[in-house]
Amino acid sequence: MHPLSWILPASRFPASSEYATSDAAANEIALGFLQIRAVPSGAWNDPTASELGDDEKQALIDQWGIHSRQDWLGMIEHLTTVRRRRHAWMLHLAVRNDLATRLGRAPRTREWLDAIAADGGDARDAHPFVAGIEHIEREIRRRVGDDIVTSDVYVRTLDAYALGQAVAMTTWGVALGYADLAEARRIIHRINVEARPCFVSWADFGLSYLAGRIMHWSDGTLDDDSFAKYGGGWHDFKDAASAKRHGPWATLPWPAPIELRSPHPIG
Repeated sequence: MHPLSWILPASRFPASSEYATSDAAANEIALGFLQIRAVPSGAWNDPTASELGDDEKQALIDQWGIHSRQDWLGMIEHLTTVRRRRHAWMLHLAVRNDLATRLGRAPRTREWLDAIAADGGDARDAHPFVAGIEHIEREIRRRVGDDIVTSDVYVRTLDAYALGQAVAMTTWGVALGYADLAEARRIIHRINVEARPCFVSWADFGLSYLAGRIMHWSDGTLDDDSFAKYGGGWHDFKDAASAKRHGPWATLPWPAPIELRSPHPIG
């Protein structure tokens, strides 16, 4: 036993000894960490979802409509392209991102709304969305910790939710017999190639994932109960990014040590 092992807290996320925890493949599958935790299917680094039982597999088939390999491939394609996007939400976030680039910081509420109006939008109509996003940021920062979700980390896109689901979906396909391990690795790599340039850190990705989840399931209508209902993944976010808990996001580097080009299309 390591002399310090009795002092350090055990990881909440035991890894499979069959797969690496620190190489490029581990870094890539870690993009699906929060979704793999949300639908427990095995160790976070297990690309085969080996702990899914027959009833759980059937539930996934029914819930996602993945009754065949083609259904499964189509769902991954859907998650990595359409991503439950809403045009107005994308426009409002694009305005925020452009303004943040000019200011060198996240814009304040009034600055964001004024920029939306200057861009031809309706600031009054946009206000519930702006207030909702800022509320989500405050709640996640308070719970996860401002040492992880620092003041310069803000919601720039809601895409991480669907991208994390796409990685998890890929592992479920192995368990369902729709693909072998080698193909799953190629698909997860392809998802990373497309996703990584959209984010700057694990904290950025995690915040986007939770914000996307909350906005999707609340249908964009946030009230006092929305965060409590749909934001529960903050526990896993916090521990994933915690070095004290040996969280994978705390040890795996971002940018990832992966080749951001791939000759392998999905499917």
